Amino acid sequence: MALIAVDMTPSVPWGENGGAKPLIMELLRGFQRLATGDRFLILTASWNHKELGILDSPVMKRLCVIHRERRPEVTVQEGGHWPDRFQNMRLLMVQLYHKFFQSHSLRKREVDLLFCPFTDPVLAEPGIPVVSVIHDLQFREFPHFFSPHEVQHRHAFMQEASRKADAIVCVSEYTQQSAIQALSLPPEKTCVIHNCIQGRLNRLNPDVNHSTLERLGISRCPYMFYPANFWPHKNHRMLLTAYGMYHSRHPAQPLDLVFTGALTGEQQKLRAHIERMGIEPHVHFLGYLSEDDLSAVWDGCSCLIFPSLFEGFGIPVLEAMNFDKPVLCSRASSLPEVAGDAALYFDPRKPEEILKCIEMLMLDTKVRTALIENGRKRLKSFTSESMIEQYLAYFHQTLQKTPLYKNGINGVFADLWTGREFSITTAPGTSPRSVELTIELPAWAPHAYTTFRMKSNSGRPQQWKINRGEEMTIRIPVLECGGELSFEVKYTFCPEKAKMGSDSRNLGLRCHRCLLLDDQRRVVFWPVHEPV
Repeated sequence: MALIAVDMTPSVPWGENGGAKPLIMELLRGFQRLATGDRFLILTASWNHKELGILDSPVMKRLCVIHRERRPEVTVQEGGHWPDRFQNMRLLMVQLYHKFFQSHSLRKREVDLLFCPFTDPVLAEPGIPVVSVIHDLQFREFPHFFSPHEVQHRHAFMQEASRKADAIVCVSEYTQQSAIQALSLPPEKTCVIHNCIQGRLNRLNPDVNHSTLERLGISRCPYMFYPANFWPHKNHRMLLTAYGMYHSRHPAQPLDLVFTGALTGEQQKLRAHIERMGIEPHVHFLGYLSEDDLSAVWDGCSCLIFPSLFEGFGIPVLEAMNFDKPVLCSRASSLPEVAGDAALYFDPRKPEEILKCIEMLMLDTKVRTALIENGRKRLKSFTSESMIEQYLAYFHQTLQKTPLYKNGINGVFADLWTGREFSITTAPGTSPRSVELTIELPAWAPHAYTTFRMKSNSGRPQQWKINRGEEMTIRIPVLECGGELSFEVKYTFCPEKAKMGSDSRNLGLRCHRCLLLDDQRRVVFWPVHEPV
């Protein structure tokens, strides 16, 4: 029996988390059904706490650990991507870490394991094993789809996951091999657990479906369906080129194209492109749909068309199989691993190949029948029960291992400030080693001095005094077995209460640098991005 904390703080409304959020919700609902004796603590934020109330049950409770009136602002930029979304979210969680640590410490709540389904182990605490999920490493293969800032940010939190997580779930073998190579992960630290078809979509009454399709304006002729947010790697423009070619060659065989997904900025650019092509009446943008509406659209479509340049997994492929729909699919990244023999494949960069697959499916009923039958067989390998049981088994396998301390610093804000408490952890290693810490009490601090006290895992407390305007470097020996160095600052201040600004944090000291030194090298704990 274990108490497992699940970090859901990155979850945001609507479709902004892409396919990860529906998968994670499926997992959590499955844990309620299949976990025997385990309990779950869902860590939420003010922007999603109410929405996640549907998860409340005798074995699953919520705890709001980030309080803020609004979630971080999201700015849609060129290309339809969200360069600041994850960076803003992570910065906010790091800035509020001390309030969480002091009020909701996982250790104080006797949590046995932290599960991070959105990858980033921001709320990790020393001595509590962490399981993270890596959904993809797209930023490594297509960095030009992201701002340089977001590439740097994603690289940083992947490095954090590789350093802090005791075990890492990869959603496909393709993702696993990418992660092992990119992050220098030991293969034994990873496992592959394929995603599954999700129970959120169900077949509805045919009459209800028909009325839904009429309301959405897509009931008049057959249509291909592409459910995807309008991110660059989803490759909508190349699909439109191929579709325009089909429409030109087969004017007597009506076939519409239906899109769903968030990101209205890129959608408007695509609309203008479609208008110039003269196919505007045949292309439909439905936006973000309810689950019942989405089920109706799936039920009514002729096929899934999936021209993505990159997928860590590719849930829509399974959803198509679940609705007995044939799949026309890119052969990029993980997609052949998921679709197997139940798809017609094309090079997503070549519209002629996309066109050839569309024509083959629309003109040959034998091909269509074979794809549907192969899809039914293929789907049996991706059941919800199997996925959930594998996750639960992996949690308990991880719990059987002795959690090791890892090199790192906890409790320092992104702007270098500590709160009242912060800690440094070190992995086992060969002595002699020491931690070198450089701190400062700025000249404008409201108190003339402060003291900070350290208690190491050797049990010997130490204390230092630092005066206003002073910078200090201290060196602390580290045990061969590793461990945790915990610090407490005696005098802190709140800039907002001191009328020095709008910052409501309780600030202690500024941590300029933290290094682990041995005879061979130095390991930089802080700042995170400083080169070694």
